[in-house]
Amino acid sequence: TQLQSAYDYYHVQIYLVEEETGNLILAGGTGEPGAIMLARKHNLPKGRGLVGRAAGQNTSVLIPDVSRDEGWLPNTLLPETKSEAAVPVAFGGKVLGVLDVQQNKVDGLTVADVELLQSVASQSAISLQNARSFEEARTRAELESLVNVIGQNIQRAATVEETLQTAARELGGALHAARVRINLGRTNGDN
Repeated sequence: TQLQSAYDYYHVQIYLVEEETGNLILAGGTGEPGAIMLARKHNLPKGRGLVGRAAGQNTSVLIPDVSRDEGWLPNTLLPETKSEAAVPVAFGGKVLGVLDVQQNKVDGLTVADVELLQSVASQSAISLQNARSFEEARTRAELESLVNVIGQNIQRAATVEETLQTAARELGGALHAARVRINLGRTNGDN
C-alpha cells in the first residue's frame, strides 16, 4: 500500500513461490481487487504470465504496453492495466516470490520504476529469508527439545517392557498417532 500511494501506481501485489509446486501464490495486493484476489486464494501456475516469466527467468520484466505482449494475462479485477512490471524477489539466486506493479497508462512504468522495485524486492528477499531461517531454527529447536524429553523419559524406565511402552507412548504423542505398536520378533536366522 505504501509503495502504491507513494508512487501513484494503479495496483501493487506480491506473490510467493510455493516450494512444493513452484506455483506463485498471492500474498498481498492493494485495494479492493487485492482483497478479493486474496479471499479467492489467487495463484498462478509457474511460468504463466509476466509474474511467472519473472519468477522462471529470475529477471525483471517490464511491459510498457500490455496490449502488445502475447504472454500478458488480463485480470478482470484490474481492467485499467496498461503497463506492468514484474520483479523477482530473490535471495542467493533462489526466487522466493515476485513483486508485481501495474499502471493504468501505456508507458506508465519505466526502467527507473523497475530499478526502484528491484531495490524493494531485494530488501523483501532479505526479510523473507530471515523469517524463513528463523522459522526453520525454531522448528529444529522444538524438535531437538522433544527428542531430548522423549529420551529422558525412556531412560527413566526400569525394565525393557517399560522402556518399550514409554517409547511407544512418547512417539505416539509426538506424532499425534492414535495408535503405536512396537513389534519385536525373531527372524529365521535368530536363536
